[in-house]
Amino acid sequence: MALLINQDYVADDVFFAEFQHLGGLNIDPRHPGAQHETRTLRQLAERRVASSVLLRQRARAQGIGVTAAEVEARRQEQWGTSSASVCGAGVWKAIGDHLLVEKYCQWVTRHEPRPSRAEVEDFYRSHREQFRVEERVRVQQVIRNIELPQDEAAAEAAMLKAEQELAAGRPFREVAERYSDCGGRIDLGWVARGEMVAAFEDAVFAMARSQRTGIFRTVFGLHLAIVLEHRPAGYQPFEDVRMALAKQMLERRREQRVQAEIAEALRTATITVAPEAKAEELA
Repeated sequence: MALLINQDYVADDVFFAEFQHLGGLNIDPRHPGAQHETRTLRQLAERRVASSVLLRQRARAQGIGVTAAEVEARRQEQWGTSSASVCGAGVWKAIGDHLLVEKYCQWVTRHEPRPSRAEVEDFYRSHREQFRVEERVRVQQVIRNIELPQDEAAAEAAMLKAEQELAAGRPFREVAERYSDCGGRIDLGWVARGEMVAAFEDAVFAMARSQRTGIFRTVFGLHLAIVLEHRPAGYQPFEDVRMALAKQMLERRREQRVQAEIAEALRTATITVAPEAKAEELA
């Protein structure tokens, strides 16, 4: 149903589009909770649309606007450098509306203070389990995939040659590039327990730093691996996470400020069902 939000007309299809965006059309009406889920999504769609309208109204009241150049720049970010003619008026309006809300949120939160080092450190200490990391190793491998029985002999021969060259002192990466299957990953980066198949983990986690495994088998085929670094389970050091954590805390503050702004705008707004005649006139 169409609404008047502080006398701004919002057509029913705007609410329906948001309801669809939230997945409302995917609700199975035969499901026992379908009516409740549909009602909840409709309410959420109405709140999101109303919030966006109210934030745009507040932006305009502060003299904040969006230029055609800004809309075009954002259009190119989202749609590439294709001609603007491929985007209809609805797309342009949607981009402009989104940009206006974005600019207003930036304006509203411009004075939000960055968390101090002490605040970040206090959060780190009180949420320490969030920063726990499992035992992990940084690994490179030689891999020969075995998909068919006839692949077995060639894979074994290649891996034996690779092992011989490694024993003769050739660099691991050089050998891996020579003998690994095309497309096989050589540098696996950091691997934590639980991320790889058990046979691979059993082989690499038994190695210390700079140690190399023998040839071993997994469901994928034959491997040789070297452990470049080995870190025990523990907690990420505070200094390693401090900057990212401070950024997260600041973004959380900004989001809380925006949500408070939305709550105040909804509390003071006049929202009524648009009379049918009025809807036809404003549409």
